[in-house]
Amino acid sequence: MKKVVLVLLISFVSLFGYEELTIDNFESKIKGKNVIVDFYASWCPPCKVLANNLEDFDVIKPENVEIFKVNIDEELALAKKYGVSKLPTLLYFKDGKQIKEYVGILTKEELLQTSKENFK
Repeated sequence: MKKVVLVLLISFVSLFGYEELTIDNFESKIKGKNVIVDFYASWCPPCKVLANNLEDFDVIKPENVEIFKVNIDEELALAKKYGVSKLPTLLYFKDGKQIKEYVGILTKEELLQTSKENFK
């Protein structure tokens, strides 16, 4: 019974928590995958709205899409490397290469549509 509760708890937590990427692990985490990276800041109100939308999207997203986050206050070098100057910014990567950028808030429906378009 304890194992079941633990597995359920871990599943629930993973539903609403995305791995934070750093300059050290960024390339290895996105390599060979379809990835959406959310560049955000904790003080940014639109970023919080997008974070909620990403949580809703996570339930309906295609199985071949992964979501990661980058806190620009902690990883300014990554933000500069990818030219992120406005928040929130979503960068879409396919096989480690950037294929699309979206600035601003996307709804869960827009996230689903853009995923289908970009990760065929």
